Amino acid sequence: MATKTINIALPDKLLKEIDKAVKKDMGSRSEYFRRLALNDLERRLRWQQLIYTGRKVGKRMGITSEQQVYKILEE
Repeated sequence: MATKTINIALPDKLLKEIDKAVKKDMGSRSEYFRRLALNDLERRLRWQQLIYTGRKVGKRMGITSEQQVYKILEE
């Protein structure tokens, strides 16, 4: 797999906290940020799937507004 190097700016305090976590679990900053990116992308995909499914089910139930959803949730 081809890789690219990126530069990011972080506050010193945050970088120190990241380095502590990396030392315990992951071995390198690169691995930390790789996992962080993969986890974020996976989370975003799950949310997209949830929203898509929610819209599909809502349409099937005849829901046309957020207020209707809130009313259902209150019951």
